[in-house]
Amino acid sequence: MAKQTKAKLDKKGLSGLGLEKLVDILLEEAAANKALKARLQTALAGETGPDEMARLIDRRLDQIDQATTRINRARARDLAGEFAALARNILSELGAVDPQAAAERILRFLGLRFPLSARMATDNARLWKVFEDTELAAIELIKTVGAEEQALLVPHLERLRLRDRYGEHTGFLRALTGIISSPAASAWRKALAELLPSEPLKLGALDLLQSLALHQGDIDDFLALERQKPDNRRDTLAVADLLHQAGRFEDALEWVRERPRGVRLIPVNGVLASVGPDYGAHERRLLEAEILERLKRREDAQELRWREFGETLDPAVLKLYLSKLDDFAEFDELDRALALAKEHADIYLALDFFLAWPRLDLAAAHVLRHSHDWEGRHYDDLAPAAEALFAKEPLAAVVLYRVLVEDILRRGIGMAYPHAGRYVGELARLMPNLPEGHGLSTHAAFLAELRRNHSKKYGFWSSVPGGLSGG
Repeated sequence: MAKQTKAKLDKKGLSGLGLEKLVDILLEEAAANKALKARLQTALAGETGPDEMARLIDRRLDQIDQATTRINRARARDLAGEFAALARNILSELGAVDPQAAAERILRFLGLRFPLSARMATDNARLWKVFEDTELAAIELIKTVGAEEQALLVPHLERLRLRDRYGEHTGFLRALTGIISSPAASAWRKALAELLPSEPLKLGALDLLQSLALHQGDIDDFLALERQKPDNRRDTLAVADLLHQAGRFEDALEWVRERPRGVRLIPVNGVLASVGPDYGAHERRLLEAEILERLKRREDAQELRWREFGETLDPAVLKLYLSKLDDFAEFDELDRALALAKEHADIYLALDFFLAWPRLDLAAAHVLRHSHDWEGRHYDDLAPAAEALFAKEPLAAVVLYRVLVEDILRRGIGMAYPHAGRYVGELARLMPNLPEGHGLSTHAAFLAELRRNHSKKYGFWSSVPGGLSGG
């Protein structure tokens, strides 16, 4: 008897069903599945040409745009599947035969996000994910449209932009400014420039104009637009960096020295955000130093880097400063930097610097010199420091672990009791490694003191490793 093989759900397996049976299955499923029905209708329309396909898509887009009924959670879930299918029809079916027509309709589809949002009873992440995925696919589709034909999309881009009344979804349009053809960019710049005087507060047109200017290499127009912004919208650091990259160092120095005042609304990681005057101050000073270096003002640049290191004790800044020195000068300057760190007002910042440089010997000396100044609430600094010093500088590690344990118990931080118990275990391991005459109380005496002061903190004592609790 011949061995039977299992039929697979693939092209070969389905072909074996025969055309008539496949058609019956599709018709039955399409009756209950709107997304499948729409896809089949679009595919059938495509047999007569892209115009009929576009007409069917336009009709569905009209229906969605004109609808006013409230969308509950269940309906939103259904719409997510339906809209994903509609976007796929536009991108795949129509896009395969007429990319320009598909691009026009996908832009209109993306504009449906805004009336839909007003109709939603509750938010629906799955539905919005459809639009986010479609934006990415739309960018790829528009890339396939011819250079001159892309210019014909500008009115559709503007309609999409103006539907976003609060400027909440500008990322897609910004991404387009970097990939569209030169004819399309010029046409879009002209359209935006005409609208600019009528929307001085919204500033959406101005921001896109700047992106398009950069796309076409027109830095002067970009600067002119930046100067039109109110002070609280100017990103002087970003402009200075742009000019620095372009080799316009005198202009870059002027912009980098324009210190911001008050709260500003500027792009942060592609999203408009409110930031204070100190936002980006570190990057601004380093950029200014780099610009001064390019202007052959080396001493001024180095003085600025040294001041920045003195304030931040940033190892990267010190490395940069030392790398710019003449041969053999770095040794004296490094000693000066280490001395500065020892006397820095922020003992935690100095500890982090010594550990990162790394100079564990200086970090340990720093810990012991300030043994009565450490506060356990700075556990983000002290716990990693104790761990780093554990192997080579046990005395300093003991000082820090004791500070942490005492602080947790004094403040009664129950959720930190397991950490305190673990620190007691580390202390037990460290004590035998301390040098002669270390001057600290024994581990048993330390535990006895803890029990006198915190005997009823059972959550802590139950976290101390067995045999170390001293009970």
